[in-house]
Parts: sequence; C-alpha cells; structure tokens
Amino acid sequence: MKRTVLLLALIALLAVPLVVMAANAAKQMSCCGKAAGVERTVANLDNGVKITFTAKDAKAVAMIQDMAASCGQDKGCCKDCPMMAEGVTRTVEKTADGVAITATATDAKLVKAMQEHAANCGNASMKGCCRGKAKPGPATQS
Repeated sequence: MKRTVLLLALIALLAVPLVVMAANAAKQMSCCGKAAGVERTVANLDNGVKITFTAKDAKAVAMIQDMAASCGQDKGCCKDCPMMAEGVTRTVEKTADGVAITATATDAKLVKAMQEHAANCGNASMKGCCRGKAKPGPATQS
C-alpha cells in the first residue's frame, strides 16, 4: 500500500511540470505572433494594416498558416478585435515562410483602431484578443 501511494505521489510530482508546459504552450498558441520562433512585422497602410508572420521552422510556418486561416472563426474570441470588425476587408496570403494578413477599411476611425491594435498586439500592456478587450496604444510605422 505504501509503495502504491509513493508511486502515485511520484507520478503526480512528475506530471505537474508537464501540465504547466502544456498550459503555457496552449497559451502561446492562442496567437500566432506569440509562438516560439515566429517573427511579426507590422506595416501601416493608408487604409489599414499589413501584418506579416514568418518563421524558419517548417512546423511553425504550418502552424501560423493554419492559425491565420482560421483566425476570427470563433466570433466570441475575437469580438472586440478591430481587425474582425464589420466593414473590414481581411485577406490572408500564405508565403513561403509564413503569412501576410492585410486588413483594410474605408472608415478612418476603424483604420486607426486596426493600426493601433496591430502595433500593440502581444505587448504586455495589452490583453490578447482571446483574453479580453484589446487596449490599443499609439500606432507605429514599420
């Protein structure tokens, strides 16, 4: 009996780091820009924004391409994201090393909101789209 309890305690002790690692990986995968090995660039356009995600690892490239293609399909997840707002035209283009997402609009306020969101997405001061309403800050050109 003591051996069984000891064995179960050892298994539980070893399982904790694995659970934590899995939770961190899931959190990281909720946004392609937060995944390990993925680089993100933002370019403001006159009528919107272009965000490019690239990676060197083939698995990371496939992951960001899949995530970008399905982004926004869970309307509850991205309901506060200006990139998914009504009036936004959004295109996802697969590239050899990732994706290029272009979001455009005719409404100047919406364009500004998209640019601010893209500039701050992933910053510690901003909640991720899937974790609450975005709190955009100043836009930057790149």
